[in-house]
Amino acid sequence: MATCAECNQPSAATDYCDSCGAAMQPGSSTLAPPTLVTAPVQPPEPPAAQECASCGAVRYGRFCEECGHDASAPAPERPADARPSPTPRPTPQAWTAVVRADRTWFEEVRARNGPDAGGLEFPQFCPERRFPLTGAQLTIGRRSRSRGVEPEIDLTGPPLDPGVSTLHALLVPADDGGWQVVDLASTNGTTVGEGTALIASNTRVPLADGDVIKIGAWTTITVVRG
Repeated sequence: MATCAECNQPSAATDYCDSCGAAMQPGSSTLAPPTLVTAPVQPPEPPAAQECASCGAVRYGRFCEECGHDASAPAPERPADARPSPTPRPTPQAWTAVVRADRTWFEEVRARNGPDAGGLEFPQFCPERRFPLTGAQLTIGRRSRSRGVEPEIDLTGPPLDPGVSTLHALLVPADDGGWQVVDLASTNGTTVGEGTALIASNTRVPLADGDVIKIGAWTTITVVRG
């Protein structure tokens, strides 16, 4: 917009002044519209993460979102943790039951049963079998489809040990990571370790690495770790 030289008033027209009508003189000054300078707006920086002095949680402001502690107030004393440390549980270890036909045990059974064992014959061929000990329990016996019995350690054969009951014994894990054996009131009983003494039925007997369970006429089951 130009300024009239006569009345010194701004005029939108450039030939005659809008205020006094005088002819606009060449070289009249032109007022440029003011320029607005706007400073860029910077977003506020987020508060830095800090640790709450009361509960240890991460806070981003004055007050902790977890416990409400005021960061400007003195930090309270943390009570000592009175809870006992958890007792570490034993690491599970791999155990295996090794089934064999043992002639020494066969002779002990014949000597114990006397004339009634005269018809027993030690098998000519009985391959060694191995069963991994896993799960909540493992039954020892002979499979019987008519009774719906499917033992985990199946001693059906061949060869068939006539002294093994359908449900003869049970292996259950112990709290220390080992195993225990339970005789299930079998007909001929269960022996653990040396000798021919039978263990009590329905009673848990702990087993050590290398212990031998003797059942039937010639069957031995050795529990080994690793």
